Formats: sequence, C-alpha cells, structure tokens
Amino acid sequence: MKTKIANLSGLLCIGLALIMIAGGCNYPSPDLPPGITPLVETSPAIVSSPPAQSPTPEPDPPRVLSVCLTQEPASLFLYGDSSPAARAVRQAVYDGPIDMVGYNAQTVILERIPDLANGDASLESVEVRAGDLIVDADGMLTTLVEGVRYLPGGCRETSCAAVYSPSQTGSISVMMDQLAVRFKLLDGLSWSDGTPLTMQDSRYSFEVAQALFPQVRADLIQHTDSYKALDERSLEWRGVPGYLDPSYPTNFFQPLPQHAWQDIPAETLAEDELSARQPIGWGAYVIDEWVAGDHITLTKNESYFRSTDGLPYFDHLVFRFPANGVEALAALQAGECDLIDEAPADYYPQDGLRQVQDSGDVTIFYEPDTAWEQLAFGILPSDPGMPAFFGLKEVRQAAALCIDRQRIVDALSPAGSQVMQSYIPGSHPLFNPDAAQYAYDPAAGANMLQAAGWVDLDNDPATPRQALGVPGVLDGTMFQVELLALDNPERSLVAGMLRDYLAQCGLEVNIRSLPAEELFAPGPDGAVFGRRFNLAQYGWPASPQPACELFTTAEIPGPYPDFPKGWGGANASGYSRLEYDQACQQARTSLPDDALYQSSHRQTQAIFSEDLPALPLYSRFRLILTRADICNLLPDPSAESSLWNLEFLKYADGCT
Repeated sequence: MKTKIANLSGLLCIGLALIMIAGGCNYPSPDLPPGITPLVETSPAIVSSPPAQSPTPEPDPPRVLSVCLTQEPASLFLYGDSSPAARAVRQAVYDGPIDMVGYNAQTVILERIPDLANGDASLESVEVRAGDLIVDADGMLTTLVEGVRYLPGGCRETSCAAVYSPSQTGSISVMMDQLAVRFKLLDGLSWSDGTPLTMQDSRYSFEVAQALFPQVRADLIQHTDSYKALDERSLEWRGVPGYLDPSYPTNFFQPLPQHAWQDIPAETLAEDELSARQPIGWGAYVIDEWVAGDHITLTKNESYFRSTDGLPYFDHLVFRFPANGVEALAALQAGECDLIDEAPADYYPQDGLRQVQDSGDVTIFYEPDTAWEQLAFGILPSDPGMPAFFGLKEVRQAAALCIDRQRIVDALSPAGSQVMQSYIPGSHPLFNPDAAQYAYDPAAGANMLQAAGWVDLDNDPATPRQALGVPGVLDGTMFQVELLALDNPERSLVAGMLRDYLAQCGLEVNIRSLPAEELFAPGPDGAVFGRRFNLAQYGWPASPQPACELFTTAEIPGPYPDFPKGWGGANASGYSRLEYDQACQQARTSLPDDALYQSSHRQTQAIFSEDLPALPLYSRFRLILTRADICNLLPDPSAESSLWNLEFLKYADGCT
C-alpha cells in the first residue's frame, strides 16, 4: 500500500508542475550552480507545503498483561514473604536462578546444572579430627567424638560404617567423603540497574540467610561447611563431611544485590522500602510502583538477558489485588484481568465459576498443589489406656479397601484428578508403580476385618464390629472411633464421605472438626502431634525430594530422650519399622547419580504401602483462570509458582 500511494503522488506532481505555481508538489530540487535561477521560483509570500509522503504507520500499542492475585504480598524481599502472591511477583523481578520442572532442576542463569557426571560435583576424601562437625552413619549432624559411628571415605552404606575410637587406634584423624559442588553463572548478566551480577551477590545472599537463621534454609545452612565465590562467575558449596545431599544441584543461594543493600541490616530487609517494595533483579520486568491495596505495575527490563530472544512478550505487567473471588471473576470477565493466579477452589463462588467455565472465553487450569491429603491412623497412642484400633496393618489395609477414594476425588474436582497411592504423586520420577495399591472393595475389606478379630456378631453391617482376640484391645470392645478434621467445607465434605464408607464395613466413626491451631497444637496436649487420636485427616506439603522421613521412628513425637525429636516429631501415627527406617535413611543419603538412590526410594514406598501408617487420599489442587487466548502457561506441581515461565506468556489464537 505504501508503494502505490507514493507512485500516485509522484504522477500527480509531474502532471501539474507545468500549470501550477511551485508549492503544490514540492520535491527537493537538485543543487544548482551559482547564478542559475530556478525555472519556477516560489513567491516569498507563499509557504510551501510539506512534501507528499506515505502515511506513517501507527506504532503498535504497548502490550499489557494484567494478573489478579488472591492477596497482596506483605514484602517482596526474597526471605521475607513466602506467600504465593509474593512468589508470583518475584517471578517477574527475578528469573530462576534454577527452575524446578517435572521435579527436575533446570538452569536459568547458570551455565549448567552440576552433577558428578559433568564434573561440577565431586566427592573428595578429607581428613576429619576429633571435635569436627560431621554427619554420622545415621544421617545426624554431630561432633566427632569417641564412639560415634561414621562412614569412612568410599563407604555408602551403614554396613561399612566404622566407630571412631582414637583410644584404640591411636589416630585422632579419619578420612571421610565431602561433597563439593561448583556453580557457574552465564556470561554478561546484570542487575536491572546495569550493575554486573556476580557470584559475590550469591555469597551475600548466603550471608543474609545466615543472619536470619533459622528462618531461611536452616537445614542447608547447618550442613554447609563453606560457601565461597571463586571468581566473578564461579562459586563452590561444600557440605559437612559425611553429608550426602540428594538435593545438591539446588544448593545455590539466589543472588541478592549486594551493591544496593549492603548497608541495610539483614533483620530489616523484609521491611525496608528499597528491598521489600522496590527490589531490583535480573528478570524480565522492573517495578515501577506499588499502590498499597490496589496494584503493582512493572515495565519490561531493557537489560534482561533474554531480550534478544524477544522476551518478554508483554511491555508492561500489572498485578492487581481483588478483594475476593467474586471480584476476581468479575475483573476477568470485564477484561481488567487476563489471568487469576493460583487459588483454592473454595476461593470462588461455585455458581460464578460454573458461569465463566460455560462461557468458553476462559480457560481453567487445575494445578496439583504442593500438598497431599492423608487419613492418618493412630497406631501408637500416647495414652496407654487408649485402644489402638488401627494397631494391626491388616485393619489399616481393610479400611483402605472400604473407602472409595476415586469418588472422593471426583466430588472435589471435575478435572479428573488422580487418587494418591503413596506419599509422592504418580507423576514423580521416583514413584514406585509396583507398590501395593488399594482399589475400592468393601467386601474384601470386611473379610480382612473379620480375619483380624473385628467380628460382626449380629451380621448387621449397620452396627459396629466387636473385638475378639485383637492384640491390645479388650474383647467385646466396639469399633467406635473419632475422626479429627479441620473445620472447613472441603474437609467436612471429605470427612463425611470417609465416615459413610467406613460405616459400610462396620466401623463407626464420629467426626470432630477443629480449628487448625487446636488440631495441630504441639504435644503432649495437642490432638494430632500429641498422638491422641484414632483417625485424623490433614495435609502434608510435598517436595521434590520424597519425604519418607515423615514416617520414620525418629520422627515419632513424644517425651525426650525416649523420642529424639521430643514433641516436635512429624510421625503422629507412631508407626515404627526398622526396615522402613533403614530404606529411608539409605534413600536420603544417596546421591541421584547412585543406583542405590532410586532402588531405596522404591523400597521405602513398597514398605509404606504394605504397612499404611497413613492412607494417601488425594493431591490438593489449585485453580488458575485465564483468558482463552493466553499461551504458554505451564503449571507444574514442582515449580515455585504457576508463573515460573512468565516471560514466555503471550496472546495468540488457537491456544491450548
């Protein structure tokens, strides 16, 4: 079109130039020699019109992405607020440094993920003396003294553990393995203010975390022997001798801008205006303003290291804070929000959610949450006079057969969520599909209960079974138990279904709903962690590394020193089995590069599924709502935020 307009304008000028005074079409004249007068001279009284030009195309309007959050962040300081809202905004300010996708670490600003195969991680033999800090053969952080069991250099299993005894050997030093991991930054990275980003910034972040101990990565800090920058782009982490950490590829502290914050005391960084509300990063966007109670606006970072790839797609980003789910849905329908970040299903009114779902203009993502729901069995109550109704694994297995867990999942989610079969989801690369699973079969469950000594004397499934020869339970005891659950709509719905399913097998269940502060109060008086329950329904957070330790003997809450964790243990069921403890310990102290790592995790799940200290119910989920034409949103249960790849989001037709 531009070419056609230009040609037409030129032809008109040529035709009219002989009969009109100069100025109608005013092409530039060539320079003339001195003294030569143009043939057509413009009168000084007439102002020449601008040359005829092609219409200038209008610039594309700025592209803006508006995201509704379910709450306003309290602080954007990395170690100050771990809420989903704060994590979402930080995805825009920072990028990585490491993303978890599919439970695997992916590099963002590092050259590569370190491992033993590429040489960026190594096990080195080091000399350890009496009084040095080590991790012993049982995986406990301790000081090397007479009688401590440790793994000598090259030893990977407790079968080759040795006992430190300088009084007998005459040597005060021994050799142990130390894990060393080296990280290297991409070249040319900079903070959004133009200052080069270096490994000194990661070292500074480590120092801040140390100053805030134990609220930040306490376990990693305790097990760190050294963390030092080797040069501007290289850094090395070393663990305490004997510490074999399966998570070592992520033992990198996210850089913080030392040049901008070094004069701010660590304990005030979460509240300081510079670090809490205007943090600088290296990510796709830079914060423009934060209007409390309303929104945060950001602009594309011109120094973003991926800008040459055309990222991010949007020029501006706005985070809004609607008051509730009703307001959020209205904003989405009105076009004021393009995306509503992750929220529990009960955040929205069900009729409103149904309405936007039926409209066809909105896409709903069901994202597995970072938590899974369980039905915990009281195997070892702290009160000796309290009957252990679920002391036998056969009774726990029978209860599992009596519960239709898929029906429970379907009642909660229309998205086809799957029943949890273990303490890790089926999508996890370490999941053991060969471990025992319990499909709904109430007839088989009733037979198992009968064989275990819980008999139906009156042949009426509507009445509770009675004990007859059950170990630890008086004959004639009626199977009448209490189920503890959180006092909220979702848990009440599930608790009611659990009660009804167990009743079909002759187990009478009474529900007691409690607020969180009462249900999870510490022992000895707390209901769950004081081990004062028969059945309890609650969730556990998931993690990239399977948390088998939640069910180890060492985690049973109880009075110290009989129980190593005191009343702070996590194994509220009171489950204990030596083979499980040993398999879990091996899994937690093997490196991913080692064949023992996968085999021991599979073995641990097999034992768990056989003994069932808790019955996994379902993975909790959250909803993400977007305009139908938003592309590249890839929610991932192992990612820190559903916006982990925010810089790739864009509009396009035909998105799926």
